[in-house]
Amino acid sequence: MSIIWLFLTAHDSKLLLMLTKILFTLAVITGCFWYVSAKRGHRAPPILVIASKKDLRKRKLLRRSAYLFMGFMMLAAIAMIYIEISDNNTLVTVHVINSQTGSRVSYQARRQDIKSSSFTTLEGSTVYVANIERIEVDSQ
Repeated sequence: MSIIWLFLTAHDSKLLLMLTKILFTLAVITGCFWYVSAKRGHRAPPILVIASKKDLRKRKLLRRSAYLFMGFMMLAAIAMIYIEISDNNTLVTVHVINSQTGSRVSYQARRQDIKSSSFTTLEGSTVYVANIERIEVDSQ
C-alpha cells in the first residue's frame, strides 16, 4: 500500500483522478456480479403454476443477454482505460516559441507531462513557459 501511495504522490492529480475512475468502475462491476450471484443463490418459493417452455426460454435469453451486456461493458471499460493510458504516454515534440522574437526551442516530452504553463522533458527537466512564450505540441 505504501508503494502505491509513493507512486500517487510522485505524479499529478490527473493520474489520481483516472485511478479513482478505474476503482469506481471496478466497484460497479463487482456490485453487479454480487447482485447476480445473490439472486442466483436465493431460491424463489415454489409456485403452483408451472412455467411453460416458452417462458423458460425467455428467461434464459434474458439472463444470457444480461451477462453479454456486462461482458461488453467490461471490455469497453478496459478498452477506454487502455486508450487513455496509451494516449497519455505518447511521446510528443514540444516547441516553445517566443512571440516577440520568433525564436523556437524544441523539447521531447510525454503528453501527460504537459501543463498550461510548464512541462517536464524526457530527461526530467521541468521547463516553465513565460507569458510572452507559447507552446506548440506536435505528435510524432
